[in-house]
Amino acid sequence: MTFLPMKNTGRKIGRFVSVMLVLCFFGGTLTSCSKKAFKKKKIDAPEMARIIVDSLQDSNEKEELFERIPEEQRTGITYSEFYEYISVLRKMMPAGSRANSFEIIVGEEKDRLLNEMIFDEADDYTTLIRSCVPVKVNLSSTRASGVPLIFYLQTKSDGTVYLDTTWVKDCVELYSFSAHYFEAYTNENLTDVISLLSYMQVSEPLPESRDILKEKAAEMIRFYSHNVKSTYREYEVLSIDASNLVYLQPEVLDSHLQTNSRQVRFMSDEAGQISVIDPIESELKTADLFLYYNGRRTVRIGEHAAPSQLASMFGAPLAISCGPVVEKASSGDPEDGLRNILIRYPGFTITVYGVYHDAENWDGTYTRFRIWDSDKAGIGEGNFKVTETSWEILARYPFADETGYELKVSIDGEDYELKIGLDKENPEENGSVPIDTLILQKVS
Repeated sequence: MTFLPMKNTGRKIGRFVSVMLVLCFFGGTLTSCSKKAFKKKKIDAPEMARIIVDSLQDSNEKEELFERIPEEQRTGITYSEFYEYISVLRKMMPAGSRANSFEIIVGEEKDRLLNEMIFDEADDYTTLIRSCVPVKVNLSSTRASGVPLIFYLQTKSDGTVYLDTTWVKDCVELYSFSAHYFEAYTNENLTDVISLLSYMQVSEPLPESRDILKEKAAEMIRFYSHNVKSTYREYEVLSIDASNLVYLQPEVLDSHLQTNSRQVRFMSDEAGQISVIDPIESELKTADLFLYYNGRRTVRIGEHAAPSQLASMFGAPLAISCGPVVEKASSGDPEDGLRNILIRYPGFTITVYGVYHDAENWDGTYTRFRIWDSDKAGIGEGNFKVTETSWEILARYPFADETGYELKVSIDGEDYELKIGLDKENPEENGSVPIDTLILQKVS
């Protein structure tokens, strides 16, 4: 085999080697010249936190800040996903506020914050939460709630800090869902609100009745339009993580027209299922403080009671009995002491708190109506009877199921409650539950 000589071969090879050495020097190491990708130096938690905080300032260096995070420490998160996440964190800042500094939270406070995020037994998700590093941002102006702005970084098993893809995407998804949720109420969109009811976290299963669902949705819309005085822009994002998003509604009217704040929580589990805790309590209406009989209103809980009054309305009772003296009379005479007097009729009883001398000579105040087996006696203007079901209750009180079918009201310092007992072991075919007991009572 014959080799042909090449002119100036040695000089050309020397120049080539020199150029390659220079390129390798400025590229980092000789290994990066052997077809291996250029690898940035890992950054620690303070540096990662500084990049996030700088990104919150809405600077013109967005992409440059993103590129400062090594790829292995942003686990496939794209530039657009990163800034979606940043925009969500920015919602936690008061208008016009800036981030002055930050601090890494450690010790007991860190443990408390992480424990608050864990609400189920999803091991993988719990492991992710346990890996978090909380970062508190000090702002130029205080948030309305006074709660600090906190975001979270994640750490790998080897201690490397990073931004987890699941964490970032779940935070963005929770926020997007919440924006849609509140928009439905702002637009008073009945169809949307009905569809959102299935996401509500409630103690009782949702009724299958479309009419009841409409009542629930209409009541929610009414609450948001009449009681929630702050606009969506004025809601404050108290906290956000991959499992929880909590809003503060700063101005909400209660049943006594007093202004209070209120929280709404959105939660996501490891499977990505979102649920909402947005409780509305149905307050007992004053029109329902009456005992009805044969469809007619009779006596009111808390008002004066006398034997002649009952006889004209319900006829002769089956029996009258009394308990021991609860409050002694100032006169010292035991017969003048106050006690509970029980008047029994077919299927219902009336309790009076007062003075008892005999079955035809007593006086006091109505404190309790209990119905368990009567098609004549009912409670309130809704005329609730034990012959009806939970759906009759929900038609008048759409969120009675939120409070275990216990309704309360306070009037002039006196508290009253209606307890509806349900026979849950024998539901109707349509999904409603029979009422087995009605108790209306004065509790203070």
